[in-house]
Amino acid sequence: MSLGKNIHNAFAVVFETLKSIEKLMIKCTSEIDGEAYHMPAERFMRYSSDLSWEGWIYWSFILLYQRKEDGAIMENGWINAPVYAVEINVDSDTCDEPMVYIAKMNFGDISDWSKGCSPSNHTLFYNAIHAVDMYEEIETETGLSKIIAKVGYEDKVSSSFWGFQNAVCSEIKLVEITADNYKDKIFGTIEYLSNL
Repeated sequence: MSLGKNIHNAFAVVFETLKSIEKLMIKCTSEIDGEAYHMPAERFMRYSSDLSWEGWIYWSFILLYQRKEDGAIMENGWINAPVYAVEINVDSDTCDEPMVYIAKMNFGDISDWSKGCSPSNHTLFYNAIHAVDMYEEIETETGLSKIIAKVGYEDKVSSSFWGFQNAVCSEIKLVEITADNYKDKIFGTIEYLSNL
């Protein structure tokens, strides 16, 4: 097989994968239990840049949820409670195989936040989920990852990431999520994390 044909085949696989990810995100946004969950930002967040090839194809998709049980929706469209970030990640530099990371993220007072969340805020959530830069990961007794600011960076993280306090993360292999079990795998994990 020629090099050109291999390149076409590789992109065909990438495009089919992106179509499958789109189907999962549509299910997670359109079929959520509106009585139980609120999406403060209906668009997914992603790293995007025309300046770097890394931004030309998306490899990380983050959806945000909040539990309506945790409080009332404020004028800014947020609930003053934890934010649950669901990341679909196909980046081979981050994980050995495609994963879904679900993080319960605790912040200070959310009432000062602006409405919605720009897709370009991807890096803020991504860095915390993956303990990149100013964050560090601590393994918990339950096998989950707890993310906190590195010692000496607490004030900088809090001020640059909207009052971030900490996060607890769980992970699921993307191939284990199906049309039949996605609610249990994703939203069941959110419910589990809400009790921690």
